[in-house]
Amino acid sequence: MGLCLMRMIKMNPVELYEPDGSRLSTMIIGSPGSGKSYFVRKSLMSFMSTNKDPMMHVFYICPKMEMEFGEKSVTSLDRLHKHMRKNRIHVFYPDTENLDIHVDAIIERVFDIQDANPELKSVLVLDDSQIFLDSRKSPSDALKRLTLVGRSKNIRFVSISHSFVFSKVLEGSTSYIVHFRSLLSPIHLKDAHNRYGYDAEPFIPHLRDIDYSHAIFDVTKGSAKMMQPV
Repeated sequence: MGLCLMRMIKMNPVELYEPDGSRLSTMIIGSPGSGKSYFVRKSLMSFMSTNKDPMMHVFYICPKMEMEFGEKSVTSLDRLHKHMRKNRIHVFYPDTENLDIHVDAIIERVFDIQDANPELKSVLVLDDSQIFLDSRKSPSDALKRLTLVGRSKNIRFVSISHSFVFSKVLEGSTSYIVHFRSLLSPIHLKDAHNRYGYDAEPFIPHLRDIDYSHAIFDVTKGSAKMMQPV
């Protein structure tokens, strides 16, 4: 596989985030400090600043309570409807003592809002998704619904994790993998190739040696590009 270097600015965030009913989910992976969070914030802000559609909304679930898009971006389920009147990016810090229940409740609320407003377009981002999507356990009904039905409801799912998420519900519903530096065993690399068709090994030296660089793999086309640092 040849490596193609290009500037991040040439990667259209629409490809990663647009809920157009045809594109599948996006997986963004990288170890802490790899530039993953900065990339997500910058690319999402770019996407929303160029898309002025008042019906385009981002719902961001952040268990570690670290992400925000301005001081008014953080909200809660109780305040969501009011928050949506003046904001288009909504960040949730779920209750860590009832994490799974709260995350499921947020997902179901997004579906309820979408059903009540069919013209709405939603991007639902789940940070630290490895907590909830794991090959060793069955995903919740809400997560199954999100990955299997979300696209038909104009809900684009974006999972963010420290490494590849190997879950049956994602294997057939992922369009793009954005790969930052991460700790990957030979088994991880083999599974990524077998499950998603992504041969990550040629990119490992670049991701390791060049801070904040990343590769973007188009699962549908089976092609990957090495990107310059964010």
